[in-house]
Amino acid sequence: MNLHRHVGHRWSRSILLGLSVLLGTGTGAIVFLPQAADAAATQQTTAVYKQFEKYVKNPDSLAQARNYLINHIKDVNVWYATVMTLHLENAQVVELPIFSEKMYGEKVQTAIRAAARPKELTYSGLLSKIIDPSVRAVLIEGRDNGYKLDSSEGMYYPVMHYEGFKIFKPFIQKDIAEYIDLMAVESNQPMTRDGGIVIGWDQVISRALSKEAFVKTYPASNRKEAVKLNLSLSRVFFGASNTPAYDGEVGEPPKLNPKLRAAYETALNNGPDSSELLQTIAKLLELLGSSNDELTPEVQQFLDKHVK
Repeated sequence: MNLHRHVGHRWSRSILLGLSVLLGTGTGAIVFLPQAADAAATQQTTAVYKQFEKYVKNPDSLAQARNYLINHIKDVNVWYATVMTLHLENAQVVELPIFSEKMYGEKVQTAIRAAARPKELTYSGLLSKIIDPSVRAVLIEGRDNGYKLDSSEGMYYPVMHYEGFKIFKPFIQKDIAEYIDLMAVESNQPMTRDGGIVIGWDQVISRALSKEAFVKTYPASNRKEAVKLNLSLSRVFFGASNTPAYDGEVGEPPKLNPKLRAAYETALNNGPDSSELLQTIAKLLELLGSSNDELTPEVQQFLDKHVK
């Protein structure tokens, strides 16, 4: 079994490392240019920021960085609070594949497998049953670093826990607060699992529309590219390997999943006319209407051209 395919499940190792580059330092976009008032930051603000940066730049003190930010974010202004929040996310993203290797050890996997309850995978639940010091140390590190646990095909692994970032929302800029909400939806209920889509087609489209709206609303946001990376247009138009958008009996041309067609139509009826995604769906349905929903070469050409 290729263990790396399970890193964060939704977040493959290559995606994580690519995302860490896209996330940047948290100060590169227009929205983060400090105002004149920020230049005269108080001595306390500067001290808090410097201490946090000292923690967050060291992988061995990631837990201290997270805990320090939770306790001190109220002591800095919005600009510094936003930058610190983004730096914490950067550090967690970069460290995730490294920490994941610790969880893939057979000893850790066996202990979790024996202690985990069906549909209930929490650090507190596992730590209440596991007594092995080395396994407990790994679980405590994951908990304190701010990751959540997930499982797939009998493997257990850490993933980003954006719900945990919501504690920072009252103190940070609006675009990043909304970004956290978008990412929390994904981390709380992943779109795919074991090669199949595990949410409704309507939710697949709704999530894509929410991300499209974010990109349009905040074109200068430091997290615009990260949201675009997670837009999942391929899911909207192609589905997944075990939940294809087009399928059919052997020997027959693939046809659009009726439930997906219904979701397309509902989105068109309820969504904004300005949405490029919905405009693409409307054109696609026109083509499919003339082909009895079959995936003809013309439809395939259209999808290849418009879905990137």
